[in-house]
Amino acid sequence: MITMRKMTDTEFLRFKEYSVTDYAADLVRGERLDKEQALKKAEAEFSGMLPDGPDTADQFLMMLQDVKTGKEVGWIWFFYEENEKGIKQVFLNDFLIYEDERRKGYAAAALHEMEQKAKADGRTEVILYVWEHNVPGFNLYQKCGYTAVQQSESGTAMKKML
Repeated sequence: MITMRKMTDTEFLRFKEYSVTDYAADLVRGERLDKEQALKKAEAEFSGMLPDGPDTADQFLMMLQDVKTGKEVGWIWFFYEENEKGIKQVFLNDFLIYEDERRKGYAAAALHEMEQKAKADGRTEVILYVWEHNVPGFNLYQKCGYTAVQQSESGTAMKKML
């Protein structure tokens, strides 16, 4: 149903503009920062994590496309890390299905594709953080087998074993 491919440089620039702005809005809502502080924090974190843009090692910035039509339906950003216990994880950092493509099964299919790639690459669990105000996201992750592992005032850390 869905395929992932690496973002082009042009797609990355579009993704970055949207992602930084969207993350800043989440910081305003979730951490109660003012807009200027939130934008600075979002830009700094984004640039710090992706110093080489879409070519940054162990970072996967992928476009999501419908297999049959080739139509672009969203994007997903995840990265590989090893936690303090030596567990090889994949962290879902950003994920978007375009508004007019929602409720068609693309989100669950994209998560499945990411999980299959991570498992093939020797990862044993997926970690993500969902903002408290993102109820549809929380429900999707729960439906796809993710469980809450830590609650904070602004959101929930979730995990799924692969």
